Amino acid sequence: MIDGAIGLFSPKAELHRMLYREKREAIRSRSATYAAAKTNRMTGTWSPTDSTVNDIIEASSPTVRARVRQLVRDFPYFARAVRSITDYTVGAGLFYQARITNVSGKLDQKKAQQAEDAFNFWADEADIAKKLHYYEMMRLAKSQDSECGEFLIIERWRKQNRYLPYALQMIEPDWLSSNSEKTGTGAEISQGIEYDPSTGIVLAVHITDPDGWGKTERIPADQVIHGFETLRPGQFRGITPFAPGVLLANDLSTYMDATIDTTKMSAKYLALVTTPDPLSHQNAKMTTDSDTGQKIEEMENAIIEYLRPGEDVKIASNPNPGTNFPPFVKLILTMLSITTGVPYEIISGDYQGLSYSNGKIVREDFKKSLVPLQTRHIRHFCKPTLRGFMDSAVLSGKLSFPRYFTNPAQYLKAEWQIPGMASLDPLRETKANVDKLDRNLISPQEHAKARGRDLEDVYREIKAAKDLQKKYGIKDKPISTSVANNPAAITGEDKENEEDKQKK
Repeated sequence: MIDGAIGLFSPKAELHRMLYREKREAIRSRSATYAAAKTNRMTGTWSPTDSTVNDIIEASSPTVRARVRQLVRDFPYFARAVRSITDYTVGAGLFYQARITNVSGKLDQKKAQQAEDAFNFWADEADIAKKLHYYEMMRLAKSQDSECGEFLIIERWRKQNRYLPYALQMIEPDWLSSNSEKTGTGAEISQGIEYDPSTGIVLAVHITDPDGWGKTERIPADQVIHGFETLRPGQFRGITPFAPGVLLANDLSTYMDATIDTTKMSAKYLALVTTPDPLSHQNAKMTTDSDTGQKIEEMENAIIEYLRPGEDVKIASNPNPGTNFPPFVKLILTMLSITTGVPYEIISGDYQGLSYSNGKIVREDFKKSLVPLQTRHIRHFCKPTLRGFMDSAVLSGKLSFPRYFTNPAQYLKAEWQIPGMASLDPLRETKANVDKLDRNLISPQEHAKARGRDLEDVYREIKAAKDLQKKYGIKDKPISTSVANNPAAITGEDKENEEDKQKK
């Protein structure tokens, strides 16, 4: 109305007002939502529910967990993915190396060696059932983390015939139960996790032994090690990282089974005999099985069959898998490698056509993706169990560390040696590493860690080897620069000249 009234006196002003109003509405409509949130004919009825993370996990976790376990049992590529993640993340174990310091902050070699010796002795019986070594439990925890999305350890204390009373009991996440009654303290229980609803602090866990006739045990949170990847704030339980690939893996497994069955059938013959006189001739030639009464028809080698006039034999054939089968499987496996975090070459075992440069890129990307997995495993498994071990060792008198409970930080300092990776090209990478060491771009410790070794152990072994050489009178042979750069190129006459140079 106002625009119209103004237009009676100034049509130009009316037009300006209308244009600016339309522009303002367009800006509002664009800023009101993301394009991904708009509903149109292309998105159709796509309107997913957005529940809380705990509601989603509670509703989905049992089914997803069961399906992933089944795929790990029956589908080779999922089994390979779990084993590869465990091997590259934990390996034979993230080995404990004490870094205990004295008051001045320097490494206390004596106390560090005492802690390592006591830890290694305890590690043999860390399992409450004395069946698993500590590092075997570490691998099992990582496998559980991949399959189930979480691992659960209860800290127990048993004094009978043990080096330390502190022991670990691993249980499956299925034991967590919400069948417990309300605690009466205002705490809530969700998926077996008792927590304070005002802060989200976990107070206890409730577990039900499947063989215990439904009896629920409440365990305080400070006696439980519960490791999982937190995807959203307030999350109480974990979900397997393989979840996005479950349906894809099942479809690929079904497709491959059907293709294999088709290939098996295509290797067999099926003969169809057509005749205008089916009763008199064919029935006379057919024999039957005495047990089943079924007619027997077999095709043998070097048989010449004479047919009556009008009869014809047709061999039915089943198509073999087409040329599109291998690239299609590779595409699906590539998608599964993205889901599981394991490179295609490792999950498939297919290294054909892989160059050094491509292999180096794949390996470097994989190493970067392993860092957060290894760091989380150290925080969720290694550090809590080390604290329990150290507390028990000091209390029982196995370790005499003064003022430990006043300042435990200096005694709990440790490094956990991650597994190394073998070199793709030892000559090329060794030269590059030597150059970095000469230019002080990396430290010897960093180089040793990348190979999965402790520098002190390396030096100790070198010294022992030198002592043996000296004992038996063995001398090192000098190696020239040309030999070091390209040993395979020194042959024939060049080899003799090289030997003469070494003698001189």
